[in-house]
Amino acid sequence: MGVLSGILSRQDLLLVTGYQGTLLRKEGKGGWIRIPVPGNQDLYGVVSSPGGDLWAYGAVGTLLRSSDSGVHWTPVTLTPSPRFLSKVFFVDGGTGYAAGAQGALYRTTDGGTHWTPVPLPTRENLYTVAFSDVSHGLVAGWHRTLFRTSDGGASWQPVKVPMQRVTRQKPSFNALFEEGGRFFLAGDHGLLYVSTDEGASFSPIQTGNLHDLYGVCRTGDGTLAVAGEEGTLLFFSPVKGGGWNVRSPLGSFHGSDFLGLSCGSSRVRLSGSRNVLLLPSS
Repeated sequence: MGVLSGILSRQDLLLVTGYQGTLLRKEGKGGWIRIPVPGNQDLYGVVSSPGGDLWAYGAVGTLLRSSDSGVHWTPVTLTPSPRFLSKVFFVDGGTGYAAGAQGALYRTTDGGTHWTPVPLPTRENLYTVAFSDVSHGLVAGWHRTLFRTSDGGASWQPVKVPMQRVTRQKPSFNALFEEGGRFFLAGDHGLLYVSTDEGASFSPIQTGNLHDLYGVCRTGDGTLAVAGEEGTLLFFSPVKGGGWNVRSPLGSFHGSDFLGLSCGSSRVRLSGSRNVLLLPSS
């Protein structure tokens, strides 16, 4: 079965990435079109920068750029080339980061034309990166890897989070989402955290779930959405006075490991293993 690893919704445009160079594009009420991409490597995700460009990334250091809403894609070379890129994040129209294998982190300050390596005090695989502004950001990944910067990546400090009992000694952190200075961090075995101090400390959010979590985002109506393995999709609504109400809109759906998650104004879109793609009905 195929793997659809990432999804992006932007206005009336939908993009889905997957293994073996899969990049699907749908605009408005039109049908899905498979877009040829250079290299045909496994693609792990796709994002949009504030400057308007689209970026797809994946295996063998693949980094692709589109300036025409995903119709055509051009490769961007990183030196040295990492084994894979797992996340790209843009702070603004000029500043962006790309994270990947063995502690690889790259930064651009010109909208993606040039990328330079950023030294990190780790060689662990990085799975995600997010910034709240040009100074404050986090990278996270394998075996509890979590580092914070408050000076735009000039220096990095490890961050420890409270760890509940889990089945593996060192679960990984797989996804970060930033909103208004708050960071949400999702990981293996249903681990979910929130930071309200620019990533200096984190508090756990109880999920009632032990599946690995691969995506987290927030809809325009304030719902926190979290997705992961074996069809996990959880919605969290803030409770007045603190805490969260949690619900599982898909119930016991086990048709896919959800790897891609995109939040809209009030709904979410999901992609995953077994070529599963879940979209709003209207």
